Amino acid sequence: MTQPERDDVQHVPGGFAHISEEEQVGGNPVVHHLAVYKTRARMIDDSRVERRARELQAASSFDDWDGLSGDDRELWRHMARLDLI
Repeated sequence: MTQPERDDVQHVPGGFAHISEEEQVGGNPVVHHLAVYKTRARMIDDSRVERRARELQAASSFDDWDGLSGDDRELWRHMARLDLI
């Protein structure tokens, strides 16, 4: 089955990504790359992100996950998203 052609949907490594009009304006490759990353990061299941964040944190720190601040946990989740993409 083929997808209908749309200007706001682009084929990227790993699938299709919706690129907003704001992110398409100017043809800036950095903005485009960030838009693709943002879309792909949203597509990752939260349970996978959480599991990978805990694995990364456990491998790199002696601190217990439950003892981390909310900001620290979010930082580990962000690193997990980068790792999973």
